[in-house]
Order: sequence, then structure tokens, then C-alpha cells
Amino acid sequence: MTSRNRLSMQPARRRGVPATVLLGAAFLLAAQAAQAQSPAPPPPTVEEIDAWVEDAMARWEVPGLGLAIVYEGESYLSTGYGVRELGRDTPVDAGTLFSIGSCSKAFGAATIASLVEEGKLRWDDRITDHIPWFRLHDPWTTREIRVRDIVTHRVGTGSNQPLRPLVTDRRDYLMRLPHTDPDHTFRDRYGYTNDMFVLTGHLVETVSGTDWDAYAREKLWNPLGMATTTARMAPANASPNHAEPHAIIERRFIGNAATTGMPLEPVPWQYAEDVTVPSGGVITSADEITEWMRFHVGTHPNPPLSRSAVELMHTPHTVIRNPSSWMPFEGPGAYAMGWSTGRFGDVTGVGHGGNALGFNCSIALAPERGFGVWATTNRNSELPWVLTKWAMARFVGTEELRSRDWHAEFERSVAEGNRRVFEAEEARQAARLDQGPSVPLEAYAGTYRNGYAGELRIRLTDEEVPPLMPAEGRLGRWDGTPGVHERPAASASAGAARNGARNGSATGTGESTGELRLVAEFDGRERPVRMPLEHWHVDRFDMWFGDVRIGVSFMLDATARVTGVEMDYYGRFERVP
Repeated sequence: MTSRNRLSMQPARRRGVPATVLLGAAFLLAAQAAQAQSPAPPPPTVEEIDAWVEDAMARWEVPGLGLAIVYEGESYLSTGYGVRELGRDTPVDAGTLFSIGSCSKAFGAATIASLVEEGKLRWDDRITDHIPWFRLHDPWTTREIRVRDIVTHRVGTGSNQPLRPLVTDRRDYLMRLPHTDPDHTFRDRYGYTNDMFVLTGHLVETVSGTDWDAYAREKLWNPLGMATTTARMAPANASPNHAEPHAIIERRFIGNAATTGMPLEPVPWQYAEDVTVPSGGVITSADEITEWMRFHVGTHPNPPLSRSAVELMHTPHTVIRNPSSWMPFEGPGAYAMGWSTGRFGDVTGVGHGGNALGFNCSIALAPERGFGVWATTNRNSELPWVLTKWAMARFVGTEELRSRDWHAEFERSVAEGNRRVFEAEEARQAARLDQGPSVPLEAYAGTYRNGYAGELRIRLTDEEVPPLMPAEGRLGRWDGTPGVHERPAASASAGAARNGARNGSATGTGESTGELRLVAEFDGRERPVRMPLEHWHVDRFDMWFGDVRIGVSFMLDATARVTGVEMDYYGRFERVP
């Protein structure tokens, strides 16, 4: 079922758009950019787009999809397809709110640009000039990191998602970064990082004196007419027109979440908004993202930033030799400021991808042609990236790009990724030893600590604790606290049973099961985060954080005394006497 904004369903009148010249990375882009550009192909009709999208949604098994296209600087299409929630007559339309994941990063960079234009920041200010307590893994990097670095993916900190359920706010998160090892040397190459966009949010709040959502609303969204766009789950979920995320019903599925042929279920929204925005977490609609795209291609009547600021945000800063599938270009490219950029046929593509539990998003621009496309789905799917590549090819691409079977290319990628994952799991199973714990279970119990995750308590208990924590939106927010938009109680009970909770709620009832088991417990944002340990072999156990397996290996000395724990994602913990 197609639902459309009738005011924007017809192609806009054609209007020329001044060419935008993107600077930087001359050795990478200049030669191609200097070539004469071929004329843009005739655009597909709205009816062609409708037919393609509806077939694609069936192919990728997507419940609902939002789509916005800007062509020659004006809205060409703003619409929705499918349903907001499976099993309900709730059509998606141009005003339906979706969570856009890391497509939020461009908003983060734009709030920094706004502070620069206000004269409150400079791009080359040291971070410690504004946040004196900030530290990284070594003193030199701490001293030299500048504002420009934190939005260009070149610092080396990576993405410490395992910290999200354990910290109370952005400062708590950032204070733990000195305890992590860098992914690469500072400024030596591209390395995707959510951490530095967490820092972006904290920097904006520190310098502006207001929270990031309020600052983005005042400086960006209100001037652009994006009235319902937000970085807060509560108001989005209070809207009668928001999409529900969906996830694969099967628990502990280790393959790609976009895998088709597997039943889906609606799940609650999740995002640690007080920690990670604007690394992700912005929520918007097709109608409102249209205004964002018009601003970036230079045709919005009320731009919140100067054109030079926009062009700087599109300028290559960090070379990307092997682009990810969500990037709107072919071959080597670069990361700019909250955007990736590179050549897509005869045009320069600028864009980003986004992922959250039950949502995927893709945005791609060709500013020199006044073109933009945004697609989002309410399940994890490759379709937004397939759709943006197809649309770019049809509107501004070469004949070769228009002839590509984008569906098949992304389907092969999913199948190959699943093959590698499943083969690795088979090898892991084959290497498993038929040997029990080397010491009694009570010998593992105790308190352990490291600077990254804090205190870890291993308890031996017969209390009812689900083997699969209510994480990743299954029964509540992925940090183990109740979801903002809860599912009905009956659905929650069914989910608890599937998660292995024989009795009571997903957080445990405190009732005895008569069976002793080890449980790992961390201090969480609002309550302890608890995960049962399942014995694998010898002194190795597994615990499950939603659909993510975490290996737990206990370390013993020569006297068989347990001295520490090595835990996937969280590192080594030393036992506290």
C-alpha cells in the first residue's frame, strides 16, 4: 500500500542549480572532477519509482519504507510505502517518523559549524581548550586533537558500543576512553568512530550551554521547517505517526540482520540518547529530510548556515581506500565532516548510512546536480542502500551505473557475509572440548575490576535470570531498562518465554530455580546489567547481550586460584582481593 504526500507527488518544475565545487584530496578526485560531465539522464517517473520500490520491498521483506527525492533543487517525491507496524493497518506516509542512526552524524557536524559561525569555536581549537578534563590513550593525542578531527573519522578511538549500557551520560562515557587501545595511530588513516561524535555532542552542550537536541532545534531544524524532527525518543513515540522497528524473531541469530526468509516481530525503540546522540539518534520524516537535502544542495530559502560552511562539511578530509557499501560512491573516496564523499560516475556523491535496531537509513546527494535521495526502513535491511544507489544511477548516473543490478550485488554481499559467519561458528563448535570447569563454580565467583567497564561481579546464584538479557529492544531498551514505547504485556510474556525465562519477567523474579549458575553483573545506567554465564569448555563461558555472544575466559594461576577474567569487548579484569 502506497501512501503519498499529495502536494509533493508530482515532479517539481525544473530549475537550474549552481554547480558546487568540492575541494581537497586533489590526488584522489581532481582529475575526475575536471572531466566534462555527461548530461543527466531523464528521471524516472513517480509511477516507475512506486513500482520499483514496491517490488523491492517484497524482495527484501520490508514492512515499511520512507522515501524522499530532491531533483534540480526541488522536492520531486516525498512519500511512504507499506505499514508502520506489521499486523496493523498503519500506512507509512511522508510524515512518518523513523530513527535514522548514523545519518545523524551530519547533524552533529552541522551543530559544530553553527558554533564556528557564531564565533564560539574554531575548527582548529584544541578539544582541551573547551573540555579541560578530556583525555585519550596518550598525552600527545590528548593535547593535539582538534575540533576538526572529531568529525572526520581519523582519531583512532573506534566505537565503544559495549560501554553504552554501563555509563550514565556522555561525560561518564568519555572518561573511560583512556582505558581503551586505539584502533590506529592518530590521523594516519580513516577509522570509523562513534566515540568522537559522542564527544561532538558533549562539546556542543559545553560551549552552547544547552543540550544538543535543543541547540539543533534552534539552529538547524526550526530554520529549515523541520518541526517534528527530534533526538528524543519520548516525543517521537508520542506521535501517532511513527514507525515501529522490527527484528528477526529468532534469538541468537548471528547472521546479517537483513537476511530474508526469517519471520519478523515489532520491537520497542531503543537508543541511549543521553550518551550517544548525535552519533545516532535523530528521528525525522521524508517531508522534513527533504528540507535538509535542499539546504545541502543549496536551494533552501532559509539556510541556517553559510554556503561556505556547507561546502567545508562536504570537503574530503580523510582518505577512504576501501569504501563501505553504504557510501554513495565507487572506488576510493574520503570522509568529510559527518559525510562521506567520492565519485559516482560523472558526479560527486556525498552521503551517509545509518543503522539502529530495527531501522536502516541511507542518504545520498549530488550537490552539483541539485539531487538528493533519502530512504529508510523499519527493519534492518540493505534496501535503503540499494535504493539510493539505484536512484542516483537513474537520476544522475552514467549508462554503466544505470545498467547495474544493485539488488543482486547487495544480495551477494549478504550471502557472503553470512557464509563467513556461519563457517566461523562451525569451526568454533568443532574446536569445543568435552571438558567441564577446571574448578568448582564457586571458585569463579568474586569481584573483578578494570578501568574501562568498572566493577564486574560474578555471582553464584539459583535466582531466575533469563539466559538472554532483554537487550537490543527485545523486551525493553537495549541497555536493559524499560523501552520508551512498550509492547503489550502479552507480547512481553511471549518474548520472555522465547528468551528462556521460564517464570516471571525478563529481569528475573528473584525466585529460586533450584539450579546454581554463574551470573555476571555490571553497574548499569538505571539498574544493574545482569547476564547469565553458560559453560562452553574448561574455564571458558559464554554470555549473551541480546543477539551478541560475549566470550568470558577465567584466568588461573599455578595453584588453580582464579586471578582474573578476559572478556570479549570489555578486556581484562583483575580480581579484587
